[in-house]
Amino acid sequence: MYRDFFQLDDYPFRLTADARYFFMGDGHGRATAYLNYLFHVRDGIGVITGDPGVGKSVVLEHVLAELQEDVALARIQQTQLTASEFLLAVCLKLGIDPGSNNKAKLTEAIYRFCRKTHFSGKFVLLVVDEAQRLKPQVLEEIRMLANMEKNGRKLMHVVLSGQPELNLILSPQQKDALSQQVRLSCHIDPLKQEEVRRYIEYRLWIAGGEHTVEFPDEVLPLIMQFTGGIPRLINVLCDMTLIAACISNNRFVDENAVLAAIRKLEWPPYVERTGNIPKDCLLPRPGPASNQNQPRISVYDRGRVIAEYCLDKERYQIGRGATQDICLQGRKASRYHAQIVNIEGKFYLQDLNSTNGTYLNKRMVTWHSLVNGDHFKIADYVLVYNESDAPKLNTIPEGIESLSRTES
Repeated sequence: MYRDFFQLDDYPFRLTADARYFFMGDGHGRATAYLNYLFHVRDGIGVITGDPGVGKSVVLEHVLAELQEDVALARIQQTQLTASEFLLAVCLKLGIDPGSNNKAKLTEAIYRFCRKTHFSGKFVLLVVDEAQRLKPQVLEEIRMLANMEKNGRKLMHVVLSGQPELNLILSPQQKDALSQQVRLSCHIDPLKQEEVRRYIEYRLWIAGGEHTVEFPDEVLPLIMQFTGGIPRLINVLCDMTLIAACISNNRFVDENAVLAAIRKLEWPPYVERTGNIPKDCLLPRPGPASNQNQPRISVYDRGRVIAEYCLDKERYQIGRGATQDICLQGRKASRYHAQIVNIEGKFYLQDLNSTNGTYLNKRMVTWHSLVNGDHFKIADYVLVYNESDAPKLNTIPEGIESLSRTES
């Protein structure tokens, strides 16, 4: 309806999943890094939680799409199952013909498949959506599957995704066998107001509306008030807002268009609907007392240091976008090029499917555990990682100048 009016190539706020529109918010980037780490170490259960519509499934789709062909995947999205029905569903997803609906035989068939897959150099991944709805008997079967080993290596890797109640079920305070197998747990928070602005801009940019339609800063508090920063709700409200603007023959999105959309949707404020307070409304937590002992990143351009960043938070985004934590100018750097994530006190570098790649010590990488002195190249820049207890570099590291001139 409004696509031609605003000269768009596509409808930017569809509710259906589309890999082109994947937005790397802070929580989504952290969850992506955690999942990649889990697949890298291949140990234990991973848990991803978040409110409905926050983007858990989108993150899973993004990560699973990047997996290599050496993965046998079983993704279960129907969770109202008995233990036997669940095991049968796993068999069907993996292409196993168990020959029986008997629970013991189903388990044995899965074990034989996992062992065979392990010896072929591949691994089996079980992903369960809406896991907070699983029955206790099914959770016990998942524990048993996750516990299968051969030569000290796990035969099946498990990711459980669900709403925040899942954290209560798998809380360490439960002290049950399943909770003890949880290796990593990540909660995806709703978008903060600044992220909402970037989220809307990104989707409009993908749809070809970067220069034809704009949601001004004045309407962002209103959008935040009625969506709580939930991406799915933002899509619904923004889509209805563009319809309202089109009906009014107004090419400029303003507060009146947003209010007209809210009236049409009959939405009360997000807090009244859910009881959840958006994170931007909470008092900020005090930051670290000092960053003197934190690792740091030095950015080099043509052999000279142009910036230094103290890694004093959990995640740093790198790219050419002005809102990135480490902003690199030039078209060779992707808008969302890479990220550095702190997982259990260790920093990891992850390429975010960039166009020109990320090079570590002259070798293209997608995931790497950083060690002191590592230097990696993004576009025409070289970034050097230094540990907190290492002496600060006052001279150009050997090879930096020549590396800066190396083509990607």
